[in-house]
Amino acid sequence: MTTDPQRLARLEGAYEHLATKADLKDLELRLTAEIAELTRAMAAQTRWLAGLVLAAAAAAAGVVIAVDRLAG
Repeated sequence: MTTDPQRLARLEGAYEHLATKADLKDLELRLTAEIAELTRAMAAQTRWLAGLVLAAAAAAAGVVIAVDRLAG
């Protein structure tokens, strides 16, 4: 039969792989930082995409005007 201190030591050893509150808080902080970085990256990408769409629309309008003047 095992003693109480031995049982307690065995139980504490069995839970070493579980996360503590500090581990979860650290994970939350890292995830918050990652989400902020991804949000910044998506905003920059959206600005680039909007610029490219406007440029493509302007180029298409220029082509339409040029074709209309040449054909008209």
